[in-house]
Amino acid sequence: MQRNLMDGLLLAMVCGTWLVTAPVSAQTYKWTDADGKVHYSDQPPPPNAKAQGTVKAVKPSAPTTSGSSSTSEKGAAADKPKTVAEQEADFKKRQVEAAEREAAERKKAAEAAEKKQNCELARAQLKGLQSGGRLTVSNAQGEREYMSDAQIAQEIERSKKAVEGWCR
Repeated sequence: MQRNLMDGLLLAMVCGTWLVTAPVSAQTYKWTDADGKVHYSDQPPPPNAKAQGTVKAVKPSAPTTSGSSSTSEKGAAADKPKTVAEQEADFKKRQVEAAEREAAERKKAAEAAEKKQNCELARAQLKGLQSGGRLTVSNAQGEREYMSDAQIAQEIERSKKAVEGWCR
C-alpha cells in the first residue's frame, strides 16, 4: 500500500513538473489566413497560410552578470531596475542640484532687492536735487559750502545716469 502511494506521489510530481515547464518551452506560431485574419497558436500554421512566423519563445529569466558588453548595457540599462546604491546616488545628485538651484535663486533675489534699493535711493537723490532748494556740500576742511547752479546741474546729470543704471 505504501508502495502504491509513493508511486502515485512520484507520478503526480512528474506530471506537475511537466505541466509547469511545458508552456515555458512551447513555441508560439503566428500566421495570417487567406481572409487576412491573424492567428496565434502553439501548432504550426497550415501550409496555405499567407504569412508565417514564430513568436519569440518565453524563456525563464536568468540572472544577469556584471561582465556584459557595453553596447548591451546601454540598451538594457533602461530596462533593468536600479540598485539601491544607484537610487541613492541619483537621490543625492537631485538633492545637490536642488540646493544649487535654490542658492542661485536666493542670490538672484538678493541682487534684485539690492538693485531695487539702489534705484529708490538714486531716485530720492535726484528728486532732492531737482527740488530747487539751496544745497550744501562739505569742503576739505569740513565746512559747509553752497553748491553753484553749475554744480547742481552736474549732480543732477550724475543722478539721472545712476537712476538709469539702477532702475532698468
